[in-house]
Amino acid sequence: MLSLLNDTLSPVDQCGCGDTGYLNSRTLPIALDHGAGKVINVPVYSCGSSMCDEYRIPSAVASRLDELAEEMEAKGILSMAFSWGASPEDTLGYQDSLSQGFIWKFQNRSYEDARVLFVIDGDTLVLQSKLDPTEYYLLKRLEESKEGVFFSFSKFIEEDEELTYEKYIVLEPSFQKELGVVKMEEVEDMLREEFGEICD
Repeated sequence: MLSLLNDTLSPVDQCGCGDTGYLNSRTLPIALDHGAGKVINVPVYSCGSSMCDEYRIPSAVASRLDELAEEMEAKGILSMAFSWGASPEDTLGYQDSLSQGFIWKFQNRSYEDARVLFVIDGDTLVLQSKLDPTEYYLLKRLEESKEGVFFSFSKFIEEDEELTYEKYIVLEPSFQKELGVVKMEEVEDMLREEFGEICD
């Protein structure tokens, strides 16, 4: 099952609107014999645009939804959280793809006071301050834990105001000041609080 999940659930695929889609999760309605139900935390691809309500369900997820619907009807329940019904190792592989998809959707994003310069390996964001271009910020995914997916948020100073991916790799700043640790579900709000609203 693990290789199936890794092959099928790429962090980046296609949204239902045809644009680039990033793996994330949402609650989906599901028609059951005993009423209108819902499945929580279903993996889908969506482009992340606030103007787009489209999404695409991966084929492996669609078949799993059918199994969950049968399970819900057998138990007579209307709500259930999505699960693979697989081993913990398989679920971790899925969680890894989910958090990578989460990070990739920030690519090229700009806030009032900072902009995302680049994404590294689908687990790290590098942002540059618009107020002081020598100030850079890192959002880096930490190891998985039973409590969920967490990211460290830190800051470093670099005199080079034109930092590129290649320069960063050589630099690999060791003089970072950690500003905190944030849960994946809280990253969006934290970035808005830190840097202001998203700019087009």
